[in-house]
Amino acid sequence: MSVHPAAKPYTLDGVLPQELLAEVEPGTNLLVSGQAMTGKRQLLLRLLARGTDDDEGAVVVTSRTPASDVAEEYRPLVDDGTFLRVIDCVSSRSGGEENLDFAHFVSSPGDLTGVGIQFSEIAREAEERGVDRLRIGFDSLSPLLMYVDLQRLFRFLHVFTSQIQSRDWLGLFSIDPDSHDDQVVNTLSQLFDGRLEIRLTDDGVREARVTGISATPTEWVPLEDA
Repeated sequence: MSVHPAAKPYTLDGVLPQELLAEVEPGTNLLVSGQAMTGKRQLLLRLLARGTDDDEGAVVVTSRTPASDVAEEYRPLVDDGTFLRVIDCVSSRSGGEENLDFAHFVSSPGDLTGVGIQFSEIAREAEERGVDRLRIGFDSLSPLLMYVDLQRLFRFLHVFTSQIQSRDWLGLFSIDPDSHDDQVVNTLSQLFDGRLEIRLTDDGVREARVTGISATPTEWVPLEDA
């Protein structure tokens, strides 16, 4: 009996060390937590690009970087023709970008309703094109908290992550824990199945560990350079 594509795990090996996390179940949402300069965005994009080997598409919600810059960084990681859509929360505020057929724009990082509407449109487009497996990267949640309060962001993310879960997709959401009180990060963490934490050692080595997926956290493991 054939297995529906959505039933397959999402593979992460080749990007994350095997002892950290090789794969996750469909519908998983992970919080990618790390300080500035730890390479969260690069790691996020590599985790999204990993899915192209399995004919998976990618959606990036960007609250820091214009869509054109996201695409420029992402495209070299994948083959031509790979499904990529970017929800850009920054460019319309700074003049906008034209002629980007892969980009959807909202007015600001605080326009959560707009993000939700654009995400629904992309979901319909993916379905029409026969792309039934998507990896969604959200870079980053931290700027949103400059525009909306924690309660509103929590409600938005509850709906957003539930959509990903119900469609058997994979969600990866980055946050800078140093930008917020511990209570903020702990509150948002309740919405996620686990957390991928990144840090820099005193020697400048990037390390990561995974919490929440298994009964106990993994050890801190060195990450290869993105």
